[in-house]
Amino acid sequence: MASGDLVNALTVAKSRLNGGMKNLNLFLMPMENGSSPLGDLLCEGLRREFRVLAFTVAPPDGTASAVEYLCIATDSSQPERVRDAIKEQLWRTRPGALTRSTLDEVLQGRHEKAIREFRLEEYGIFGPCKTRRFAAIRTHSFQHRPAFYRYRVALARVDRMPEPMADYLHALFTDCPNHLFRETVFRASAVSRHQLGVEIPLTRVSDHDILALAGRSRGFSDVSSGHENLQKYFLEHDPHTIACEVPVWMESWEFEDYPHFLGTREPLTGHIDVLRREDDGRLGVWDYKPHAAAEHNAHIQVFLYALMLSLRTGLPLSVFLCGYFDEKDAYLFPPAQVKHSQG
Repeated sequence: MASGDLVNALTVAKSRLNGGMKNLNLFLMPMENGSSPLGDLLCEGLRREFRVLAFTVAPPDGTASAVEYLCIATDSSQPERVRDAIKEQLWRTRPGALTRSTLDEVLQGRHEKAIREFRLEEYGIFGPCKTRRFAAIRTHSFQHRPAFYRYRVALARVDRMPEPMADYLHALFTDCPNHLFRETVFRASAVSRHQLGVEIPLTRVSDHDILALAGRSRGFSDVSSGHENLQKYFLEHDPHTIACEVPVWMESWEFEDYPHFLGTREPLTGHIDVLRREDDGRLGVWDYKPHAAAEHNAHIQVFLYALMLSLRTGLPLSVFLCGYFDEKDAYLFPPAQVKHSQG
């Protein structure tokens, strides 16, 4: 898509509407041969929830391209809800994925993605009725089951991440499939060690720097939630912390024995408490547990987080370190050393 053409088309679309919508959100899709079957399908879905107007716009004379665009205008004061509805409709039109990859191949780093990650910008451009400014730490609230999750990212630190990880963390603000998190009740935190046939080499340590950070965070009271205070403290006082409450997911088509491994075809979802750059260069996938020593399934939870993050980014499990912690104890393992023991 030519970005200049899209900017011009947005200008034309706004002038055509002439203030006819109080809270105007626009989505522009390029047309082929004067038609857009996918755009028509999208309009049909959006009309179940929003007031929608659709019309064709062309770039002004003298621009480099003669591409026409389908302009889909919605009237809503909740632009993120509009964006979610657009994503949900387009998500369901993706081509079916067939994979012969197995869990063992994922664990061994021999997995190949069946389809590309969803990016809304590949379908068109979304112009919300309002935008928010953000500072060095950008925050986005996700209404996911069973509550709101505040995803926070230290933007300057993200840019020093491996490119696939940086792309993923930035894309979550606009491309996270929030409908998956609202529809499924299958969450990584609810999976028990008895469900999974994996062997995890867990090590307890009492001298990791994350313990001192957790201890100091107890005197930090910026918000009402203790869990969220810890996360904010890490982002503001630990130069190694990259992001908190990072959404992750995987779907049943991503490896062939998914139903055998997890006992369902439902999507699996979760939120990583803390994502850090460790001293040895690995990416730490951490979960805070107030009574870490009493946990029985936390290692399963963080292993699934790393597995989902590997699937989403294409990075091998060898670049990650997994762990859970409180103020006294941390329990660590390298997910690349996890073995699948089920037959």
